[in-house]
Amino acid sequence: MPRKSLAVASTSHAPSAKVVAAAKPMKPARKRPEPDESKLNRSEELLIAAFDLFAERNFASVTIKDIGAAINVNTALIYYYFGNKEDLFRASIEMAVDRAFQHFRLLRERRSSPPEIIAGWLENHVALHELIQKLVKIGLDYASSGRRVAGIDRSIRRFYDDETAAVSSAIRDGMKLGLFVKGDADKLVTFISTHLDGVMVRSAIFPDFDVKKAVAHLQAIVWAQLGYDAKRR
Repeated sequence: MPRKSLAVASTSHAPSAKVVAAAKPMKPARKRPEPDESKLNRSEELLIAAFDLFAERNFASVTIKDIGAAINVNTALIYYYFGNKEDLFRASIEMAVDRAFQHFRLLRERRSSPPEIIAGWLENHVALHELIQKLVKIGLDYASSGRRVAGIDRSIRRFYDDETAAVSSAIRDGMKLGLFVKGDADKLVTFISTHLDGVMVRSAIFPDFDVKKAVAHLQAIVWAQLGYDAKRR
């Protein structure tokens, strides 16, 4: 009997399996992988593929099947995101315009003076040369198609309207501050915009064309027109 009582007593004082388990150090919970923000969502992939194809060929010759095949998706998915090819075309242009001005806005955050803002817009065409070149080419192809759509016209014109607003504002501010000589700001902006388009077209025709050098030459012409000596500032 004493032995039995001793056995019972020792068992009653032994730690339970749950206590032993609890005493062991817990393994850290496995973290879920963070979503990769660098990965584009499906609609963005479609827009980029469409934009590249429209620039490579033209609006009329690119089909929805071509765009689906470029990123290996069913055409039904494209119609899910975009009602038709015109909607996709317009959205791809707006995406390109947004990207061009997003980069310019980032440049402006580090630049405050009118000359810096103007130089930033010119540098934007060097940094985003490939994107803007495609945008200009798409605009030319669309204009020569003979088929105009109001929504597409607005999307293309938005690039030039936003350009005019940003650069003309900087020119006028520089004139008010006495940094630039008085003149016709709108006329100069039209000259800058037209010259930049010419640079983009020439670089499409001649792949070895030096865009950076051409834009630097344009900047020198602009400073001369504005009576601005960057070296003295």
